[in-house]
Amino acid sequence: MRRNGSGVRGPGVAHEQRRRDILEAVFTIVDTEGTDQVSIRRVADTAGVSLGRVQHYFPTKDALLAEAFAAINDQGADRVRERLLQEGNTATPARVLHVVLTELIPDTDAERRLVRIAQAFEAYAHTRPELKERLTRDYRELASLLMRLLRDCVYSQADAGGDPSEFHADAYELLALATGLAALVTTENLDARRAFDIIAARLEGMLETHRRRRP
Repeated sequence: MRRNGSGVRGPGVAHEQRRRDILEAVFTIVDTEGTDQVSIRRVADTAGVSLGRVQHYFPTKDALLAEAFAAINDQGADRVRERLLQEGNTATPARVLHVVLTELIPDTDAERRLVRIAQAFEAYAHTRPELKERLTRDYRELASLLMRLLRDCVYSQADAGGDPSEFHADAYELLALATGLAALVTTENLDARRAFDIIAARLEGMLETHRRRRP
């Protein structure tokens, strides 16, 4: 194992960096030309590595795209987790819910790029049963998280009532609203600030309706 001024480095670190560079090349091609233009050779050229190097990590185009699909989804999830860590353990359920929803809406060039790539991969996933299954599962898990957060916003933790499934329709409405707003922001039909205001207003109205209905 080698050391340098920035810390400890070894074969595993270099391996992971090369893998990330290859996936970044895939993202660049997908963002500028679409998934149809991805090939092992094009990725090698874009990454500045040999064809054999790409095949060492990803033997086929399908394997390469499947891994890139997973990686771009993980980046989105990581972004949400980082924001929640910044909020700390004292954040209220309403604040956590707001963070999760607004993080689905891009506010910077890097975030808009991430959304564009994710949208391209979603279209690609619909023709690949395994990827479509993961896409469905990811959305289902996100909706389940929203249900639990909505429940915690309306009922206290000690309250025996308030089954999260009560908020099934609301969770999917918020998810659809946030992803739809993300698409409008990405295509520059809507400003991110305005999108945040829309999601905040709908969330506030939804929570107020549920609180009024409580016995």
